Amino acid sequence: MIKFFRNIRQNLLSEGKTGKYLKYALGEIILVVIGILIALAINNWNQNRSNTALANLHLKTVSQNIKEDLAQLNFMHKFTDTTLTYSKKLTRQFQTLDPIDDKTTKYMFYLLLEKSTSPNKSGIETINNSGELSFVDKDIQDMILNYYTTLDHILAREEISNTFIKNRYEPYFFEHYSFTVNPKTRWKTVQDYYKKDPRTPKTLDSTSFLNDNPFEAMVFGRHFQIKQQHVLYKEAIDQANQLLLKINANDQIF
Repeated sequence: MIKFFRNIRQNLLSEGKTGKYLKYALGEIILVVIGILIALAINNWNQNRSNTALANLHLKTVSQNIKEDLAQLNFMHKFTDTTLTYSKKLTRQFQTLDPIDDKTTKYMFYLLLEKSTSPNKSGIETINNSGELSFVDKDIQDMILNYYTTLDHILAREEISNTFIKNRYEPYFFEHYSFTVNPKTRWKTVQDYYKKDPRTPKTLDSTSFLNDNPFEAMVFGRHFQIKQQHVLYKEAIDQANQLLLKINANDQIF
C-alpha cells in the first residue's frame, strides 16, 4: 500500500504536475491523521470497555461485601430497637410514669452492652485504588458513595456510644449498682452464672434509684445515642438493599 502511494507521487512529479502532487500529498497526510485518530479512538474504546468490564467485576465484590454488611446491620438494628425500648422503659420509671419492677435491673444491665459493626470495604477500596470507579454507572457511583458515607457515620456514632459506656455508664453502674447483678436479674446469662449462689440477693431501693439524678442523666445519654444509631442502621439497610438491586440490574446489562 505504501509502495502504491509512492508510485503515484513519483508519477505526478515526473509529469510536472506539482500542484496536483501537493494536493495529493496533503490528502495523504489527512488520510494518515484520520487513520491515527481512528486507531486512537478504537484503542480508547477498547481500553474503556476493558476498564468498564473490570469495574463491573469489582462491583460483584462490592455487592458481596454489602450482603455481609446487611447481616450485621440488620442485627444491630434489631439490637438497638430492643435497647431503645429498654431505655424508654427506664426513663418512664425514672419519671414515675411506670413503677419500679423486677425488670428494672434488666433494663439497666442491657444498656451496658457495647456493640459495633465491622463493614467489609475490600471491594470499594479495590475499585477506588484502581481508579475504575469513574467507569461505573453514575447512579451506582452516587449510591455507593452515599452508602459508605452512612457507614462512616455509623462507625463514628458507635465509637461515641461505646466510649460513653466504657468511660461513664459502666463505671457508674458497677460502683453504685453492682449488687443488682444477681440471680434475681431478669437476664439469662446472669441467672445461669448465679444459679447455684445460696446468698440472698440485695434488692434495688426504689427511693434511692428515683433520686439518682446522675444515673438518670446517663440513661438519657444512652437513649439519645441509641436513637441516633437506630436511625442510621435503618438508613444504611435501605441504601444497601437499593444498591444491591441497582448493581444486579447493571450486571444483567453486561
